[in-house]
Amino acid sequence: MIYLNSEDIVLFSGDSITDGNRGRKMDCNHIMGHGYQFIVSAKLAYDNSERRPKFVNKGYSGATMGKLLETWQEDVIANRPTVLSILAGTNDGLFGFQNGLTVSEVEERYENDLTKAVRQTREALPDTKIIICEPFYFPLSKEDLSYRFTPHIECEAEFERPDTNETTEQMKYKSEAISLTRRAAKRVAEGEAAVFVPLYKKLAEKISASKTEYYMWDGTHPSIAGHMLIAEEWLKAVEKEI
Repeated sequence: MIYLNSEDIVLFSGDSITDGNRGRKMDCNHIMGHGYQFIVSAKLAYDNSERRPKFVNKGYSGATMGKLLETWQEDVIANRPTVLSILAGTNDGLFGFQNGLTVSEVEERYENDLTKAVRQTREALPDTKIIICEPFYFPLSKEDLSYRFTPHIECEAEFERPDTNETTEQMKYKSEAISLTRRAAKRVAEGEAAVFVPLYKKLAEKISASKTEYYMWDGTHPSIAGHMLIAEEWLKAVEKEI
């Protein structure tokens, strides 16, 4: 069990995987979004309900690590988290492809931005426990763009899978770039943070025994099974180190 007290504030920062269509108002049904961060927060809140810690979601759909850094002061430092979780790096690969960067440049930019975010937090909030999660990407074949391998029965409303128009070139580039952001995230975590949460290998193992879409419904975003895996790995890593 992870022990939190009444002064603790757990803040999740990241891209759309963390955003999870979170609410931007005090509607407590949706304020934490829908995904691993909701599962983790629910578990921690339940286990520590006598002491009533707080939970904040500051994920932004489409954000690179650099974009998160632009509002780090107001989104993260001003909320004074005692536990900060960061999951970003997938959009850095897409940004690099769209802006003509080499994959090595993507790695360098991501590592520099992540390091800046951690150091800014350390300077303002020296006692904050910082958790860095490993980014991931599992490109999918375009031969079958249905949802039949996801955990859901297809409903009547049409919704084009977000990766529908990804080209082979784009998928290859993103795979290479995100493998480097994964490596950079681990380096920063080991040098600057309290905890590293490895995710790629565990996702790959589960996918090999199932289907990619059952865990990663469009190659980038986790399904309900994928979010549960992230939550379990997060709790396991944090409980071990904190």
